[in-house]
Amino acid sequence: MPIVKPGFEKKALLSEIKQKLSTIEGFKLPNRDDVPDERYCFRTMSPFYKHFCLIFNEQNELFIETDNHLSTPVYHLEQIYTLVDKMNSESKRLEANYLKRKQKRETEKLKKQKIKALKHKAIIAKINEIAKEEKFEFYIMEYATKVKLVVRLAESEKMEIDIPYAQFQETLKNLRVAIQTLKDLRHSGITFKIRNLSYREPEWKKLG
Repeated sequence: MPIVKPGFEKKALLSEIKQKLSTIEGFKLPNRDDVPDERYCFRTMSPFYKHFCLIFNEQNELFIETDNHLSTPVYHLEQIYTLVDKMNSESKRLEANYLKRKQKRETEKLKKQKIKALKHKAIIAKINEIAKEEKFEFYIMEYATKVKLVVRLAESEKMEIDIPYAQFQETLKNLRVAIQTLKDLRHSGITFKIRNLSYREPEWKKLG
């Protein structure tokens, strides 16, 4: 049979429980000194908020209501303290897992940043090498996923070449030839543009 406390005995019991829980590390009591007659709530101090409430029903029976809104009758006070220990343990476990995942994400982020920095250094070094040997003017624009090389073709003309970090080795292998070929085409009078297709394209012709 659940614990039953009529009238003023409810408040006395809740005060007793509050006093006991105040000695348990990691648990936060409500920020108030008075103890209501019908309902009293507690929560863990973990960032993973967990709480429970002690309530009396219309029959003056004591129940535990957890944060998933489930109610359980209280047959002895040790049942409450056991629940508190389990909630503290679960909160600590969740917090430890969270910190572990956070540390892993930060480690992976630093690793990616280091790899990107090495790729960026290699790209810049190769561009400087080619520019010095081929004697052209240029500047670069840096983006999250690529480096854009802008080469001057004439006083009022330039060409842009994207060097993605994901394929930087393949791009750098062909960079010199690409620049030479495009410059030769330009000097011969041939110009062209590469653009993405749009839905307004005219009908394509295929012969043969």
